[in-house]
Amino acid sequence: MLIKSKIIELDEWLFIEEIPDQYQPDKPLVEKREEIVRSPIIMNNFQLSTSGLFILYTEMQADRPAHIYTEIEGEAITSQFIFFKSPNSKLPYGMSRHNIRYIPTVKNSHEVKAGIAYTYFIAVISKEYYLNLIKKDSLLHKHFVEQIEKGHYTSFADEDQMATYEMQQTIRELIDSKKTGEIRRLHTESHIVELLMYQFEQYNEKHNNKGSSSLYDEDNVKKLELARQILEQRMANPPNQKELAQEVFMSESKLRKDFKEYFSVTVHDYLTRIRMEKARILLLEEKISVYEVAIYTGYGHQNNFSSAFKKYFGISPGELKTGK
Repeated sequence: MLIKSKIIELDEWLFIEEIPDQYQPDKPLVEKREEIVRSPIIMNNFQLSTSGLFILYTEMQADRPAHIYTEIEGEAITSQFIFFKSPNSKLPYGMSRHNIRYIPTVKNSHEVKAGIAYTYFIAVISKEYYLNLIKKDSLLHKHFVEQIEKGHYTSFADEDQMATYEMQQTIRELIDSKKTGEIRRLHTESHIVELLMYQFEQYNEKHNNKGSSSLYDEDNVKKLELARQILEQRMANPPNQKELAQEVFMSESKLRKDFKEYFSVTVHDYLTRIRMEKARILLLEEKISVYEVAIYTGYGHQNNFSSAFKKYFGISPGELKTGK
């Protein structure tokens, strides 16, 4: 695969990467970090590559409209996420969209609007590598593989979906990992599979409930997304469901019903999920006590936290922390 990209207004390549298509488990990872400050763009890039895989994570903002041009040569599957937030957005984390695509070869450009903070994540995976990660006969992507075999450009989901908390955390763990060598490669591969699984899961849930998502206009979607982000941002001291409904200008009953239908999880269960996932990350990667994790995730007593954690994961926080 040949992957290259540039800012059209600067007329110079940000990168040109030639990635072998063949899956080679013993191929080392190559990491690059770069900051670009040249009007009209401010950009921080992180790249990770190995045989069959190229990852780009970019945070950028423009002081006037700019355009990014990208070329991908060779058969590739992409897992692509875009997060964007305008200065006057009421959403703490802005909006997002993502999809999985099969690209035989592509050349495209898109606009970076002035004053909007963008974060891009894309994993470009060779066809061979992808079918090594997700077996060809898996029912998870049957319709997708049929189009790949025909060589047709296709998107896994007809419409881009919004990124969930779990997807965002998986991307963050992948980018921020301090692991090295073979452990880093295995960590990266496992997180790419995890990310794809979350994308498959979200699509299949929406597909099985086909028709329900069409009931939500843009205004309702933004209200539900705001409710979700409030829970994520304030998990240590979240509003109750009545207060949350008031904050997003919905009735409590409508919030409960629409949240469950749109996100395929209740408000209560979603709050539990994000608390447990955050606790797991803190216990594994931060040098803080179980008591501190309990307080950080909104549990007033360590015993309550430990009971909830064991019910969710099947092991106690202490056992996870010590690896016993």
